[in-house]
Parts: sequence; structure tokens; C-alpha cells
Amino acid sequence: MDIAPLIGLGGEEPRSVIVERLRRQLSDAMAVEQVDIVRGPDQTIAFYGRLTDKPEAVFERVSERFAALGYTAMLERVNQKLFRVLALKGVARGKPTRRWINYLLFAATVLTTMFAGLELSTTVDLTDPRWYLPGLLFAGSLMTILLSHELAHYFVAKRYGSPVSLPYFVPMPLSPFGTMGAVIVQQAPMRDRKALFDIGIAGPLAGLVVAVPLLIVGLVFSRVGRPSEFIDISQFDVVQQEGNSLLYLGAKYLVLGEVLPDEEGRDVWLSAPASPGGPVVFAAWVGLLVTALNLLPIGQLDGGHVAYALLGRRAWTLAYLVVGLLGALGVGLWMAGSPAYGTWLIWAGLGLVIGPRHPPPLNDVTRLGPRRVLLGLLALLVLIVTFVPLPLVIVPAR
Repeated sequence: MDIAPLIGLGGEEPRSVIVERLRRQLSDAMAVEQVDIVRGPDQTIAFYGRLTDKPEAVFERVSERFAALGYTAMLERVNQKLFRVLALKGVARGKPTRRWINYLLFAATVLTTMFAGLELSTTVDLTDPRWYLPGLLFAGSLMTILLSHELAHYFVAKRYGSPVSLPYFVPMPLSPFGTMGAVIVQQAPMRDRKALFDIGIAGPLAGLVVAVPLLIVGLVFSRVGRPSEFIDISQFDVVQQEGNSLLYLGAKYLVLGEVLPDEEGRDVWLSAPASPGGPVVFAAWVGLLVTALNLLPIGQLDGGHVAYALLGRRAWTLAYLVVGLLGALGVGLWMAGSPAYGTWLIWAGLGLVIGPRHPPPLNDVTRLGPRRVLLGLLALLVLIVTFVPLPLVIVPAR
């Protein structure tokens, strides 16, 4: 056994005493063969050996015992037979948050998305008692999608006993969407791969379940035509148009019976009052775009959670590959003269900033069963059908 010299740990007890106390907690869970001490501020102690029980049972037992001593346990696989239990100084616990901040940001985001929705209106006549409807339809639809996404994360995390905050919505007055979405703060490491997977996949699936019906309903009440049929575009040579994902393209064909846009430049019109369902369609389109972006298998995005739960540290390689592909897509669109290039260059940069490597959960050994593997494949399918290579398209103003 490799034990460092007797040095006080945090000025409290000799290091050898701490090591021995922790080792005793492993007596019926692991046949310890080696102990390593990682010097530094983290005060980490690593125990190597063979488990005497199933990994899940060992982790549950050891994590409770280590926590009573003021340590957090991590379980990792070294090879097919050898495991490592890490004892990290300190125990992460959830802290009460100031919920009024969440409520205030939510209210502010409702207002900014309403203003963004009003920008979709071809005319805003304040003498019309229904002048606010386009903004309300857009804000109500988009906020419902985003709230469903975030609350799914929140409630699944609570089911696993993982301390998380309420959603923090991000108002963005100058954005065409009125918001940059929302985030939930994870106040402690994920417990195991099953929790990591379930929490990660819950949000995109919940958002999709809300966004698709809204998209269908909005299309039913939307009009199709060329831009010149709805507004005076005599001063413009081109107009901006939202791009197609496979799901958006298919929904338009299912509801309207046409592949849009067609060769004549006809497409769904998103502005009210000329197209009453347009604001709802645009909100659903934004919701599907958010779903695709969140499912990118990078770092601590939802897709990063799912990828690490399925692939372990091989997900790090996948994340770097995806960041590279996003960058290549951005450069390619820039060389082709497409205005959509900035979206993917920004997301490639964000991928590097947030960190492509997803941190391991505390129990990094438990494997996922067939049901979760199938759900993981479903998440990949959702990413494929919701991804929009050209979020912004420039078309002739006819």
C-alpha cells in the first residue's frame, strides 16, 4: 500500500488516519490492492481493487459512508476487473436559490418574446383591440415549448435527488426570437450514467412533444404565397426566409400538400395578420431549432449528457469531431456566400468555450440497458430531422 508521509489533511487529522478510516468503509465493498494520494488542493485519495458486489450496490454503500466522513465518492472502471474509488474532500449539497430572480427573468422573457412576435406583424395598429395578438401567440407558443423543455429537466433531476435550480430564462430584447433560451443550474455532480441520460434526454423530448403539435396547428391557419403577395417589397431585391429542417419540410407537406418553398418562391408566410397562424409556426420553428442545438453531443449540452452516458470518455472524441464539423460547415457557407455561416462559426466557438469534454458522473461504471440505448438512437434521429443547415436563407423578392 502506497501511503504518503504523515501530513495533516486540512490541519485536522494525519493523512494516514484519514486514509485508514476511508479504507475501512470499503472493507465489505472492495478488495483494496493499492492506494494513491493525489497531492494538491483537491485532497483526493484513490483506492484500487476488485469489487465484492455489483457496482451499483457498491457505489450506493460507499457514497453514503464517505459522505458521513465529509468526502464524495466516485467509482470508475480501470479495466475489465479492476476498479478505482476516488475520495474527494467535501460533499456537494444543494443551496437554496432566490426564486424571485427566476420569476423576474421569466416575466422579462415573456415581454421580450412578445415584442419579437410583434415584429412579425406586417402592421401594428394600436387602435385595433387585437393589435397584441401576434406577439401573444408567438410568446405563448415559444415560452410553452421552452418551459416544457426546462421543467422536464427539473422534475427528472428532482426524481433522482439531484439538486438543481429552477429555470433561468434569458431575455434578449434585440434578438429576433426575444430570448436566448433558458438554463438550469446543476448544483452537484450527476450521480450516475442513468441519471445523466434521463435528465439530459428529458428536455429535448418534452420540447419536441409540445413543438410539433403547435407547428401543425399553426400551419393549418397559415397562408402560402410569394412575399410580394403579402407586403410591398418594391424597394427590395431579396428577402430573408427561415430555412428547412427535414421535420419542418415534412410538416409543411403533410398539412399543406406542397414541398415548400417551391420553384416560384412560394412558402408559408409567418407574419400576421395576413397569415394568422404564422407566429405560432415561427415559434415552433424556433423551438425545433433549439431542440437541435441542445442535442449536439458537445460538453454539457443535452446531447453531451446523452452521448457521455452512452459512450463514456469516447464521447469526448465525438464532441471535438462535432465542433470541427460545425466550424467546417460555417467556413463552407461563408465561402458559398450564405448569410447562415455565422450561426455555425459561433456555435463551434461556443462548443470550445463551454468545453467539449463532459465531466464524468460520480458513478461512471453503471451501463445503460437496451431501452436507454434505443432512446439514445431516438435522440440521434431527432437531431437529424430538426437540424437546420441553413437557418437563414436569402430568396429573390418576387
